[in-house]
Amino acid sequence: MTDGTDSTTGTAPRRMRALSLDLEVDVQDRRIRKIGAVRADTGETLSYDESRDGGKLAEALARLDDLADGADFVLGHNLIAHDLPILRAAQPGLRLLTLPAIDTLRLSPLAFPHHPYHRLVKHYKDGGLVRSQRNDPLLDADLALNLFRDDEWAALRKADPDLLTAWHRLCTPECEGADRKLDDFFSRIRGAPRPSIKAAREAVGKRLEGTACMVQGRDVLDGAPEAGWPLAYALAWLSVAGGNSVMPPWVRHQFPEAGRLVRRFRDTACDDPACGWCRERHDAGKELKRWFGYDAFRPEPPHDDGRPMQQAIVEAAMRGDHALGILPTGTGKSLCYQIPALSRYDKTGALTIAISPLVALMKDQVDGLEKEKRGGGAAVAINGLLSMPERAHALDRVRLGDAAILLIAPEQLRSRSVRRALGQREIGAWVLDEAHCISQWGHDFRPDYLYVGRFIREKAGDGPVPPVLCLTATAKPDVKEDIERHFRDEIGIELAVFDGGAERTNLDFDVIETSGGEKLSDIHRVLTSYLPAEEAGGAIVYCATRRGCEEVADYLDRKGMEAAYFHAGLPPESKKETQRRFIEGELRVIAATNAFGMGIDKPDVRLVVHADIPGSLENYLQEAGRAGRDRQSARCVLLYTPEDVERQFGMSARSRLTRREIHGVLRALRNLDHKGRLGGEVVATPGEILLEDDEQAFQRDQATDDTRVRTSVAWLEDAALATREENFVRVFPSSLLVDSEDAARRRLAGHRNLTAERRNQLLAVVRVLIEAD
Repeated sequence: MTDGTDSTTGTAPRRMRALSLDLEVDVQDRRIRKIGAVRADTGETLSYDESRDGGKLAEALARLDDLADGADFVLGHNLIAHDLPILRAAQPGLRLLTLPAIDTLRLSPLAFPHHPYHRLVKHYKDGGLVRSQRNDPLLDADLALNLFRDDEWAALRKADPDLLTAWHRLCTPECEGADRKLDDFFSRIRGAPRPSIKAAREAVGKRLEGTACMVQGRDVLDGAPEAGWPLAYALAWLSVAGGNSVMPPWVRHQFPEAGRLVRRFRDTACDDPACGWCRERHDAGKELKRWFGYDAFRPEPPHDDGRPMQQAIVEAAMRGDHALGILPTGTGKSLCYQIPALSRYDKTGALTIAISPLVALMKDQVDGLEKEKRGGGAAVAINGLLSMPERAHALDRVRLGDAAILLIAPEQLRSRSVRRALGQREIGAWVLDEAHCISQWGHDFRPDYLYVGRFIREKAGDGPVPPVLCLTATAKPDVKEDIERHFRDEIGIELAVFDGGAERTNLDFDVIETSGGEKLSDIHRVLTSYLPAEEAGGAIVYCATRRGCEEVADYLDRKGMEAAYFHAGLPPESKKETQRRFIEGELRVIAATNAFGMGIDKPDVRLVVHADIPGSLENYLQEAGRAGRDRQSARCVLLYTPEDVERQFGMSARSRLTRREIHGVLRALRNLDHKGRLGGEVVATPGEILLEDDEQAFQRDQATDDTRVRTSVAWLEDAALATREENFVRVFPSSLLVDSEDAARRRLAGHRNLTAERRNQLLAVVRVLIEAD
């Protein structure tokens, strides 16, 4: 480094003969819109703005070249991959293009490995760093100069000497051109000349020892100096591994080998018995103890080879295999993905995405990990119930590396904000909890689950697909085959099947006929018979409706039982308190809808009563499976009336789709496209789609319309007749387009497929808006 630097003290250079520059470029045609540059030694500046200076780019570039005369090197942030190629394309003969270049972006992950983010790091997109339309290139050029001269210099001066030795050699493989200035830079920081290949290899070895597999390390060490920047970035990340840092996305894009090296060092097991790292960190039993404190996996159900099925699934997931795990409720399915997820995050910083169908289940998973400090704080849930600040905070935790596990509903994969956050992270694995939801034969089929496979494929691009783990408690043969087929067709992967069945030998089942007038007394009789007051444990009474929950709890309370109700209509604090009291034994009985109990960690539920018939046998097995999770004897009682059976058949019939209805949705989409002249792209809600069903092919049912339309679109997508992309938010003007209720009535009369009830609802909304205006 030239001018003003004391090579003996290594203090920061104050008067470098350097030109710091920054460009703002149109992302569409790569046209230079703005230029900012500053000379470090003289303070001279240059500012060019296309809109202000009449588009005289050639003159601005000539002045930029004059400003660079006498400089020893060019400086900038994302200079090498972005600014210099743009300048070369605009004016190949610029003299400054022959100067050595130092890129502060490339130095940042070395100087700040824990959090390589600061004012100059823009959002990652399409492999580069996007320049905001409100950038000030002159300000950014000055910031880059200060970042290099002050922050990066000071941070690197404090770095581990072995790291500096390795980086010096790795980042200057040729020691000419740009490397010559970096060599000078590192020499002044280290107070020593460029190290030999042998010294660099020894320094790399010291940094890997105890933090990585040395079998893999020795293979890489043979070509260490040639590994260059990727190995430098891998070593930088390893220096803070185990914390909440992430390798910057631009590094993973521009230097993909860096991420591969980290995975090779820490997440690829060798078979050398003497390798302490692999024998410790790739042992499922030791990771179980490390993260959860348990000494052994649950013995039941067993795998074919005698190992616990839970252990077999965890080992497959830790190896990176694609797998489908079928385990009875209460046998520890969550652990099957949580151990590999926490282990992988600790080793590589990668994010595991768990797709889950229920908000209650997501919350229970996050709370469970936090409660026992099992990777406490490393799990984040994102769902539609979060407030805007809560959602922004959760997305920041994902983006900045504070999350090992992200739990989301499949619908969230269509959210732009979620997709942007995921673009900042390396995806280590995909988990589909309640994977039966992906099957058309499953009892909880969710159309958006069909999008998951496509999203995984598109996210992986040309690279390998991260491990996929599907988990469910109930999967009949046709459901299992449907899940396997989906991932085979959508992604081209085969799932290894670990089938532990659905049998729970510690549960006894009773089916009792009752009547509407006797149901409450029968529930009370069952509870007093099978849950004696002198015995420990609790009971869950599942009801089909919120009102039913409240009636059961009130009746039992009047009978002197400690009972409460739980359903989605309660305030969050009430639900939390009720849950706590039941888990801790203050409540003996809880009357709840089926959302309760998903993931609830109460091992001593001795009795589960179904006051109403569930929607399917699979649903019943899942809910009944909340009993006896401690593997001690428990009882499950199903009460039914003939009317309950008829009601379930009726609900099933109303939710069924016909071919004619699916065709009606396709025709409605074509009508919307034709009216809007959209060229094949339609943005519409399910309600707007049904308004265009001109032949009234769709049998309307207010309770199921939204889900059935979305399911129809999913089948159209499966048949390659339509493609549903990410969600859009549209903002509408707050003024009415009609001036009276009569005008609204006339307009609504033109839509023949609106029911009288729906028309009256819309008129009521119009009436309120007119009165409020």
